[in-house]
Amino acid sequence: MPRRKYGKLRKTVELPPKGNCSRCRSGKYCPIEGHVGNIVTSHREWSGPEKMEKRKKARS
Repeated sequence: MPRRKYGKLRKTVELPPKGNCSRCRSGKYCPIEGHVGNIVTSHREWSGPEKMEKRKKARS
């Protein structure tokens, strides 16, 4: 028997299979672990400067 919370019927949602996930098919981020859309990797060559020089604090 499904639970009711605040008068609304709460139904259990089944996880979609890997091959038929709408978020993975559209190329978006998928919160479900094990899916293709869950793997987030950076594909940029530039990673930033090795060392940064900070500005000196101004005295008042």
